Amino acid sequence: MCTTPSLRPMFAFPGWVIEQIDIDWEVKQAFVYLRRDGRIQHEKCSQCETPMGQMKTKDRCVQDLPLGVLQVNLLFTAFQGRCSHCNNIETVTIPGLTPKAQATDRLKRHVSHLCRYMPCDKVPEFIAISGGTARRWDKEMLLRMLSAPKRDGIRALLIDEKSIGKGHQYLTVVLNADSGETLFLGEGKRKETLDEFLSSLTEEQKASIECVGIDRGGSYQASVKEHLPNADIVYDKFHIIANYNDVIDQIRRREWRQAEEENKPFIKGQRFNLFMNPENLTPKRESSLKELLSMNEDLNQAYILKDMLKQLWTYTYKACAGKFLDRWIELAKETGIAELKRFAKGLDRAREGLLSYCHHRITSAKIEAFNGVIKRIIYKACGYNDLDYLYLKIRQEAVK
Repeated sequence: MCTTPSLRPMFAFPGWVIEQIDIDWEVKQAFVYLRRDGRIQHEKCSQCETPMGQMKTKDRCVQDLPLGVLQVNLLFTAFQGRCSHCNNIETVTIPGLTPKAQATDRLKRHVSHLCRYMPCDKVPEFIAISGGTARRWDKEMLLRMLSAPKRDGIRALLIDEKSIGKGHQYLTVVLNADSGETLFLGEGKRKETLDEFLSSLTEEQKASIECVGIDRGGSYQASVKEHLPNADIVYDKFHIIANYNDVIDQIRRREWRQAEEENKPFIKGQRFNLFMNPENLTPKRESSLKELLSMNEDLNQAYILKDMLKQLWTYTYKACAGKFLDRWIELAKETGIAELKRFAKGLDRAREGLLSYCHHRITSAKIEAFNGVIKRIIYKACGYNDLDYLYLKIRQEAVK
């Protein structure tokens, strides 16, 4: 026995009944005609529950979730009512539809879900709307569905900049170091950008922040010291190692320029071998690196000191870490290599921020990983002109 299920349960809106359903296969559209349930004599005011009188009516046609290849249109008569008790005036439409909306909320939610996994310009291939409409509905639903970031009880912050395009376009990203939640997204990487976020925190919220993880850039540091004077600054170890890799590359370039022609091929192309951790080197790369280090004393010393520097973040006590840092700085200066001496002096000036890691144990690992998420979001959309919309898309990915 074959039965055909009715389409009526799909359009069962409380207080409304289906009058008829028409399908036009030529234009691939379905028309669902709705009318108010006759058993409801008077619509009640949402403010005081008093029955409202009808003022005027208007025929409406709104778009709903599609049925396969069919575009679905809901046709009904909305009316405007007035409460004689509290003088409240409101428009009565089908549930899940704001008074002036051209589509139901469930269609907008579906479009927003599609926009999470594909560019907005691709949505028209599945839903009969424009790419601009898909983008507008996505932003509207994200504003309604995403809760505001939790700023109370934050223990630690992570702050970093993210490049979003050519021409030095940057975003300042602030994350909760413990939960990974995105707290702020601002245009630029200046002190004023971070000031905008920190100045918006209450005194109680500021007091709960124990530490802030940043790189050694001066702009963020100045803002943190101004707004969070009691918070410890922790210099991120990944940025320090990246800075040291730049020092090694400076030495490599200098040695290549000064080398004789027959020795230049040994130095050229060794950049990433010098940067990689020893355990990640392939046998071929390891052999090539050993040959280079055996031939060049400056690169050999810089490479050995790199492995030593990583031990700084294994200490638990600040006093022990401080003694190790002093010894490392002394060894770097004893090499007589100008690039290493400059870097060692920089570490000496940043001593307090380096040693704060022993107590707080925070790194930029979460924010660096999240930078990859931001990159994918921007790449998928081919860029964003609306920074508020980008912030919502980023928060959508950050919230579990």
